[in-house]
Amino acid sequence: MLFASFRYILIFLPVAVCGAIALRRLLGPRAAQAWVLAASILFYAVGKPFNLIYLLVSLGVNWLLARSIERTAAPAKKRILVSALVLNVAYLCLFKYLGFFASIVRFALPPGYRVPVLGFPLGISFFTITQIMYLVDCYEDTLGAGSLFDHATFVAFFPYLISGPLGRAKRMRHQFGNFGGETGARMDLLARGVFLFALGLFKKAVFANAFAQVVTFGSTSAQNLSAVEGWIFSVAYVMQVYFDFSGYSDMAIGSALMLGIEIPRNFDKPYSATSIIAFWQRWHISLTNFITSYLYTPILKSFSRRTLFTSALATFFAMGIAGLWHGGAWTFIVWGFMHGAFLGINQYWRKKNLPHIPALLGWLLTFACWTLTMVYFGADSIAQANARLATMFNPHHAFRVANVTSLELQVYGLGIRLSQWPLLAGVLCSIFGPSSEELGRDFQPSALNCAYAVGLVAVSLALVNSTISTPFVYFRF
Repeated sequence: MLFASFRYILIFLPVAVCGAIALRRLLGPRAAQAWVLAASILFYAVGKPFNLIYLLVSLGVNWLLARSIERTAAPAKKRILVSALVLNVAYLCLFKYLGFFASIVRFALPPGYRVPVLGFPLGISFFTITQIMYLVDCYEDTLGAGSLFDHATFVAFFPYLISGPLGRAKRMRHQFGNFGGETGARMDLLARGVFLFALGLFKKAVFANAFAQVVTFGSTSAQNLSAVEGWIFSVAYVMQVYFDFSGYSDMAIGSALMLGIEIPRNFDKPYSATSIIAFWQRWHISLTNFITSYLYTPILKSFSRRTLFTSALATFFAMGIAGLWHGGAWTFIVWGFMHGAFLGINQYWRKKNLPHIPALLGWLLTFACWTLTMVYFGADSIAQANARLATMFNPHHAFRVANVTSLELQVYGLGIRLSQWPLLAGVLCSIFGPSSEELGRDFQPSALNCAYAVGLVAVSLALVNSTISTPFVYFRF
């Protein structure tokens, strides 16, 4: 079920929220929790009911493993953890990377052998990482295994189940008594939740979908791109990804707030960052925290000495793994390694106290590096990405804009030129505008703000089922 759909906005979410509020008042918080868990299972099963088996098996097995870790003394405790982590990685690889790994070793496979194609369970990357963090926290005694009821609610919670933000059990489970919202705070959380959901829906329906049209035109219709046009269409893609994914995160956070639960923020004005380190502290924040705590730190600790070089090396490999997590393709791995290299350079520059880079130049370099890496992220192959990069640095007719001037978007049936609304507004908002967290924190229920939220939803709903509507980018992962 899609967040940006009439079925979710007008039926599922209102019923889930109203049911949680009513059951909390009548029967208590556990009843509200049971209602939300049932709603989450329904939410996941609507598209492909058979995939529910994969989710339930994963959360059931991981809960049993966590119980074993909790009851076992060292060193057997560590062996269970290692086995559990290997099992989770193998489970993910079975569905997501089997074909990719087979393509690497195809020379060793029998002639004519075909790798079985398994269905890709929606959200498997996210609920697997969520449970890896849960297992490690149980091993480190920062968290108990808890009840199966609580674990299932934590893993399957529908606002973040499919595409994040990545939740951590020790920051979520203590809130479960708040499903439906406490009496004093219910209206405040509900109002903020509605506002953030409306904001996210607007980002997706208006900005992300408009930029997606530009990207599609640049990929399929434009001919003989100049360097400037190559950069324009590449920037359009990074804008599409930002508004698409941050819009989804806002809708997830808003949905959770309506239920009385606060989940992690995921974006904090990343396109205003003046270094690649600062960028990753603002982009997909929950994933960055996972990379830092569960990839970078263990890799760094595996070295006998911790130096600037080993730190950069750990960053390089951690980001490579993060790239592979996005999908079984060399393009994602290259994307990750490029970021690892840029982060390593940034670390070296800071540690060696090299000359300070002015803020404007730092912003330009950061945004350019991000845009270049996203050429690989959005490409179907390394060759396709290399061809696009060659276009972006081709001096021949570098400033020709014939393809750009021929592009006209259709929004509300009106021709919208590339330099006009909503594209120009989207670029300005992404760089200079306040973050969703700032807007949500400052939001106060009032007639004006309610009218504002209703306006955002009305405009968004007009576009949700239009011809320019596109799937969420991160559903691929």
